[in-house]
Amino acid sequence: MAVPPLENFAERLKTAQVRLAMIALVVMMLTTCVDVTLRFLFNRPIRGAYDIVEACLVVFVFHGMSASFFARKNIVIDVIDSLVSPRLERVLVRLSDIVSVALLVLVTAAMIAPALQAHDYGDRKLELGLQLWVLWVFAIVGLIGTVLCALGPLFRPVPASRRIAHAESENST
Repeated sequence: MAVPPLENFAERLKTAQVRLAMIALVVMMLTTCVDVTLRFLFNRPIRGAYDIVEACLVVFVFHGMSASFFARKNIVIDVIDSLVSPRLERVLVRLSDIVSVALLVLVTAAMIAPALQAHDYGDRKLELGLQLWVLWVFAIVGLIGTVLCALGPLFRPVPASRRIAHAESENST
């Protein structure tokens, strides 16, 4: 079975975003560890460590969530799934995919105005002087990538039943 082009693109985009998020996580961890060590041993912390960690956290969060949307592994409350037919369950899964994409687009659109204000006012981080609009750009680009990754499952068939898929995954472990 051929993979649709959007699915293939979303897979590659998800992989790139997760790798970027992993790099940000490693930088956060190393900065924190080195900062604490230098502060403890030599009373000389890293100047701007807080700003570095905060900037990496933006990259980690907004680029890391694309993988969960792509795999339909975001938080699911499946109380209704056991009460409805498998067909209605598939409809609900598809509806949740659509609502997820719509809300991600809404959040992305809501972030544009504060990003433009940060650019217009020239807001900067306190210690490093990094312009805040740069962080907004990373966040918005990450969300756009997440929207594109969330579109991937819309064109992927919905499993016959989450209960069956969940039971099979538990039995295989």
